[in-house]
Amino acid sequence: MTDIVDGKPLLVYDRIDANRRKTRLLLIAFAIALLPALSGVGACFIAPSLYTRYSAAHPAEMASLQDQMRLVRPSADGTVHLLDLPPAVLWMYARFNVEATAIVTLPFVALTAFLIYLYGSRVVLRLAGARLVRPGHEQGLVQIVESLCIAAGLPRPRIHVIESAAANAFATGRTPHDASLVVTRGLLGLLDRRELEGVIAHELSHIGNHDIGFSTMLAALVGALSLPLKILTAPFRFAARGGAAGAGAMGLGFLTILGLSPFVILPFWIIGLLRDDYLASVPYAWWWLVYVTLAPLYAVWVAPVLALLIRQAVSRQREFLADADAALLTRNPEGLALALVKIDASGGERLRAGEGTVHLYFVDPRSKRSWLHIMFPSHPSVERRVELLARMGSGIAPSAIKAARDAGARVRAADDEIAALKNLQP
Repeated sequence: MTDIVDGKPLLVYDRIDANRRKTRLLLIAFAIALLPALSGVGACFIAPSLYTRYSAAHPAEMASLQDQMRLVRPSADGTVHLLDLPPAVLWMYARFNVEATAIVTLPFVALTAFLIYLYGSRVVLRLAGARLVRPGHEQGLVQIVESLCIAAGLPRPRIHVIESAAANAFATGRTPHDASLVVTRGLLGLLDRRELEGVIAHELSHIGNHDIGFSTMLAALVGALSLPLKILTAPFRFAARGGAAGAGAMGLGFLTILGLSPFVILPFWIIGLLRDDYLASVPYAWWWLVYVTLAPLYAVWVAPVLALLIRQAVSRQREFLADADAALLTRNPEGLALALVKIDASGGERLRAGEGTVHLYFVDPRSKRSWLHIMFPSHPSVERRVELLARMGSGIAPSAIKAARDAGARVRAADDEIAALKNLQP
């Protein structure tokens, strides 16, 4: 980006390096969030093999550890406490479990990052129902994008349209050279040219600052950490639609919850039946029992919260920065502010976006929000964004904001009337 306005770069390119650093930190945070769930896999299937190989390679050292274990005496009730073990034995347990966890976690995270890099944006576009604009179509939209790309010094992204009455937009891709810009049909019908320019400039800012690669990675990782909760609650969400199928789904959901704990601790019930003193005599057995009981609960309930905390920590500030960049690019902060007011007032139909992809959009695309989404919003409030944009210019007249809000309200009323007529049809 080379164009300068009032001594300031239109798109702040020093944020590109910041986004690259954030991407690496995001993968580290993802790995840490996965540890409680994946460490059990390593301890069950990898650690025993490591122990066997190490024993074969270092027989003298293992013989010494076994001699130290023979000196350990259980307490009066026959229990051998974990801290009673020799330090060398504790270090051996810790070493094999850490190595096993790393063997499972690092390839999993690396493979996930590689797949997201190759296919992440394609999946996002497919889930959104975006249609690529063919040559000769949507000429007004194409002209706006091309003129803003020339001003911003960016290659023209692929342009997609979602056939939805919802007013929204987003950008995705790995780099500016393979980026995609997506707008909805409702956005094209709701906004005038200068307002549409503001929204498109906002999305081009995400492209120019390399926000898109980071955001696509974030979308996939949030979706991955939220997947167990989605699977568990899917029968209940389906049951909310009602009918016999809904009642059956509700019953399936309760059976899933009731069946989770027995299957988790079933191996220990069997061990207890075979040897009543097993949990008391094996030093780490109780700790393992606690772990395998809590790990599924962590994967279902804690991991999604951590995912939303990560998203909230890194995504909301980007919207303020993109708004500022768009105002500099178009030299018209009022246009973007009025677009926000119109979109917020239009309400009506919302896009069906998953929890992992909501932060990609210009405004929150969901109408029915989960309690997690309410607690950890993906976007700053429209009022706050409009207030900051007003400060960038000479202010925005209250009459202009009222006119934009009224225009959005009329669109919402028309959409509600159309929906009511559709419901009346047999």
